[in-house]
Amino acid sequence: MSVRRAFTVSLTALWLAYSPSLFADATKQEQQLQQLTEQIQRQQTALSQGQVNKNKQLKALRNSEKAVSNSTKALRQSASKVAAADAQLSKLKAKQTELEQQRQAQQQQLAVQIRSAWMSGNNDGTAILLGNDDPAQLERMMVYYQYLNDARIDAIEVVKSTEIELAEVAQEQQLVRDKQAALHEQRQRQQQQLKKDLAQREAVLKDLQKQLNQQQQQLVNMQENRDVLAAAIEQALQLLAQSQSYNGLSNNGSLPWPIRAKLSKRFGSHRQGQLKWNGWLLTTSSGKEVKAISSGQVIFADWLRGFGLVVVVDHGEEYLSLYGHAQALLKQVGDPVSGGEVLALSGNSGGLDQPGLYFEIRHRGRAIDPKPFLKKG
Repeated sequence: MSVRRAFTVSLTALWLAYSPSLFADATKQEQQLQQLTEQIQRQQTALSQGQVNKNKQLKALRNSEKAVSNSTKALRQSASKVAAADAQLSKLKAKQTELEQQRQAQQQQLAVQIRSAWMSGNNDGTAILLGNDDPAQLERMMVYYQYLNDARIDAIEVVKSTEIELAEVAQEQQLVRDKQAALHEQRQRQQQQLKKDLAQREAVLKDLQKQLNQQQQQLVNMQENRDVLAAAIEQALQLLAQSQSYNGLSNNGSLPWPIRAKLSKRFGSHRQGQLKWNGWLLTTSSGKEVKAISSGQVIFADWLRGFGLVVVVDHGEEYLSLYGHAQALLKQVGDPVSGGEVLALSGNSGGLDQPGLYFEIRHRGRAIDPKPFLKKG
């Protein structure tokens, strides 16, 4: 399957949920796209003879960054398992302490009973019983000693039961320790794999940067990347399908930011040439949690040229939110998400100079300023 066909098929499977009213806007969408195309064509220069090699490097970058995403996700999942095992072991240790205290109290109680019986002069009271001529007194003494005997037997059984439970807890603790050891070994392997994947990504990215060292070439690539995104949206608009209904996005400044980060590029600010930013570029460290700004459904979760690993969420009422340059994707297409739910981890996939997050809000196929929607930073 060619890259173009694979990309088209993935879009067919991934993009969902727009209302039929968008068909009425198709002509307007085409005009806007045509204007953008003409604007870019006025700036465009011929690509160098290294175009084929650049495409190969982009494919290698995509594969290496997907590998980093998978390794990071696996490492995160194993960390959760280790934490669960630690919590289980802590509970078992607490239970062991409780049982040991219980056993000590039971042994002390049994010792008191044995000492009391011994101090009566005879463990079984035989001498007292044989030397007593009063039948009523004799009967009472027999009941009393039977009670003492039963109490000692019960106390011994309780101690035995506690000993058995302690042994079971000790065995369960050992099983959890073995599980912890296996998980730690697994995490070491995953960390080594992640280190290897990151090194591979850096090597691929270094080779790719050699192809992008001239300003004109960088401009061409940004133009191409914008075309890819525009084409993706156009194709998605042609594949409209009804999905779960959501209430859109409120533009009263009440929505949370997708990540705690520094806003380094604003919507509409100059990018290069006549190109402007269609969203926000937020700068932060790698591995930070990227959260959905509102409830919706994931309709795209894959690698996209120029944007790296991307998640797109449909919020209903023709609103979309886009989260790009992720280090790892934690959601899949079709997943429903709530506001504040973690979608991905921040990174610099797609060739971003420094780790962060590219964030867009789209309405009716057009990028719009996120500022009116989000709380003041």
